[in-house]
Amino acid sequence: MEAALFHDFDNVTSYYGNIPSHPMQSDEHVELYRMRESDRDPMDEDFTAPVNRVCGTTLGYGDVDFFDPRQCRLLAAWLEARLTQPITPRLAEIYRHLLDYARRATQYNTGIVIEL
Repeated sequence: MEAALFHDFDNVTSYYGNIPSHPMQSDEHVELYRMRESDRDPMDEDFTAPVNRVCGTTLGYGDVDFFDPRQCRLLAAWLEARLTQPITPRLAEIYRHLLDYARRATQYNTGIVIEL
């Protein structure tokens, strides 16, 4: 489970559909945030369906999807609102990280890949 923030697409050599490939380690082009395997169920329960509705994505359990700049703006708004509600400390930590990535992807005009 991870999220990848693209600083640019200069080092992308292939795509799977609209999903850009990224290296296994962070580098000057991509920043990786790894989540724990134990985060999968809570993320699927709290994140997947509402984010797919808001962002028009198809992320699912054990799946991966790419959020373009427009979707990152929508994701950031959802995360900001969700962080004002009761939430577990671990999900709050993940959501703050994803919020940072979504904001920066919008600024960079790139996107993020999220893998559950």
